[in-house]
Amino acid sequence: MTYATVGSLVALLSTGLALGQSAGGQKVGSPYFVIDSLRGTLARDHSSRLVHYRGERNRSYVAYLDHYHDVMVTFYDHDDREWHRPVRVDRAPIRDGHAAPAIFVDSGGFVHTFSARGPIRHCRSRKPEDISQWEPTQLVGPQAKPLTYTYPVECPEGGLLLFYRLGSAAGNSPLVVSRSDDRGHTWAPPRILVDYGINQQAGTVKINDVAYDANTKRVHLALRERDNSQGKPRWYAHYCEYEPSSDLMFGLNGKSLGRTASRETLIESGSRLPAAADLALWNGRPYLLMDAETPSLGVVEDGRLARWPLPTLKGANHLVMYLAGEGDWRIYGYRPCDVTLPYPTSGDLAVWRSADAGRTWDEGSVLVRSLKMTHGMVGLNLVRQAPTMGKAYCGNGPLLLLQEAFSASYGRELRGPDGSSFCDMQLRFNKRLYALDGEYHFVTRSTPFRFTGYWDEREGPVAGQAPGPRATFQLR
Repeated sequence: MTYATVGSLVALLSTGLALGQSAGGQKVGSPYFVIDSLRGTLARDHSSRLVHYRGERNRSYVAYLDHYHDVMVTFYDHDDREWHRPVRVDRAPIRDGHAAPAIFVDSGGFVHTFSARGPIRHCRSRKPEDISQWEPTQLVGPQAKPLTYTYPVECPEGGLLLFYRLGSAAGNSPLVVSRSDDRGHTWAPPRILVDYGINQQAGTVKINDVAYDANTKRVHLALRERDNSQGKPRWYAHYCEYEPSSDLMFGLNGKSLGRTASRETLIESGSRLPAAADLALWNGRPYLLMDAETPSLGVVEDGRLARWPLPTLKGANHLVMYLAGEGDWRIYGYRPCDVTLPYPTSGDLAVWRSADAGRTWDEGSVLVRSLKMTHGMVGLNLVRQAPTMGKAYCGNGPLLLLQEAFSASYGRELRGPDGSSFCDMQLRFNKRLYALDGEYHFVTRSTPFRFTGYWDEREGPVAGQAPGPRATFQLR
């Protein structure tokens, strides 16, 4: 078996500049893509960072936070097999992984980004399939609440739909949706779809996955619940559906839950899942990949959840399901590795395959192996098909985005101009971002390990603070 190693990614440092690529950015028409990121660019539960759209051109678009905490957009052209130079679209509302942008392309070809933690900052390209010019940033949702976890989709019955969490992780923060009938020029106020704490005022939502099914004309939702009603948070998972034409919610058993679902109605409708789930649609049926100690795969059919264990995936995490074709189903994720890696790195990147529509799976094969305690990988984002955000085969090109974490703990080694340093909470998110084509080849080139970030002239960059003036940071 041939596989890359995290060490071999670091070895790309010496070749990155040899062919004329500067450390400050990419040239137009580069065959490679990489970005050094200071904070959580690819948090799993922050919606898609990579979407494929075939219009006048066949392209895959990527959004990320750079080391200035600016929202950046680039694309891979499938015809030219080249990456476009990234462009700055907006600034992040705060220096925190929750602000990592979601990217979306509507049916007219307009490119959108959504960055949140506070009011949602929405940006839209001025022209279809053109990232060179952008309309002024507009705010979506209440400006007095911390909003996050933005998931955009489009459906003929409801225009553009933006799902997100209304509030913070504490207290009571429901799932809401805002609609736009004019391709994002204006947005309706949010409407509550799932309120876990409607009776106890103590439940918050995290969105695991969202996809629109043109066959049923419904949006499928895989959710997580943080139950805050008894002090120490408890986590649960649910599956439900939203029908834009009727503006109603439906449980797993197919019964209507009214305009707003509660914790109680979700349980009564059999919508609670054994574990948090990744979602994929195939032939009009939702498949749920549940991430437990021994993962399982379930299918929702005739109002019931049928599921079977996946013993060859035992101990794996950060699992995502990719349905490449009738005889080519894949699961990507991290499996336990031979070395002890510090949090939050996750092990070896692996792929498991099924040739019989998910009934049996192979033992899995390693794509990228972790070899050092000071290096690892974290985050895993799979390409989505805009504008329904489904997971389907889109040809050759970037399929996965992942990040290389240099260390989970550098102590107090990264210092600013006045001698102040980052704390471990910031340093564990220092990583590079890579694009992988789903087999064994990196669609990337690395740049030198040097960070440029914000400096607020007080205590250094801290999660939750507004960005300050720019300054350069470098490992000692």
